[in-house]
Amino acid sequence: MYIYCGIFVCYEESNYFCIICIICSDFFSVCRNNSSNNSNKEIYNDYSNNTYVRVGIYVYDYPMIYLSNNNLSGFDYDIMNEIAKLENLKLEYMQTQFSELIPSLQNNIIDIAIAGISITEERKKLVSFSDKYYSSSQSIIILKDNNDIKVFDDLLGKSVGVIKDTISDTIISASNNINVVRFDIAGSALLALKLGNTDAVMIDRVTCNNYIKYDNDIKIVEDIIFPELDYGIAVRKDDNVLLKKINNALHTIMSNGVYEKLINKHLN
Repeated sequence: MYIYCGIFVCYEESNYFCIICIICSDFFSVCRNNSSNNSNKEIYNDYSNNTYVRVGIYVYDYPMIYLSNNNLSGFDYDIMNEIAKLENLKLEYMQTQFSELIPSLQNNIIDIAIAGISITEERKKLVSFSDKYYSSSQSIIILKDNNDIKVFDDLLGKSVGVIKDTISDTIISASNNINVVRFDIAGSALLALKLGNTDAVMIDRVTCNNYIKYDNDIKIVEDIIFPELDYGIAVRKDDNVLLKKINNALHTIMSNGVYEKLINKHLN
């Protein structure tokens, strides 16, 4: 059974709390295993054949990065592994909260960050981004019986859940008349909505579509439309070697049919 960032697809409200705890426990077990297996491996910045490249990931939901039978899976995960194959990179995945991905790059804790990170001018001042590997917009989710929120201005005076430091957080926080409620994962934001603690949730469209598919109690507000933004893989500002490797591999998988297969596997 797939695990979707803290919520099984059945969305049984009574089980939310224990499910989230189970998933956190399972994932930290994976991280400990990865850490112990690689703790004695020396990490270099020249990315030679014996290099372990530390990849910061944010396990937040199907289809981008999620857990399936306690194993990592998803579009971002597969993209990164295909890059590693082509460039002979050995990867060490490190679970990181979304808000800590860019600081972890800047502080040399990780070498790469991939987590559906939208490329923005502000973020480009802090890290370097690869060429785009996907594009997505944001969406507003509300309870199905909510007929009060139809356009963006209807959110004024309301509480909106977002994942901390994401584009959704940036957009909603720009309005002084909306109460922004920040969460670490999308599952927690949706739980708050279901419990009536918030009026709406804003997350990326591709993740929204997955929730809507399996939960008949929620809906997307179709008349609130946000522009698409490109997703990029982030590295440190001075890491031109790794950036070139990532871009070279991205260009290869986008031209040899591998990228299309991954799109069909995870996003169609």
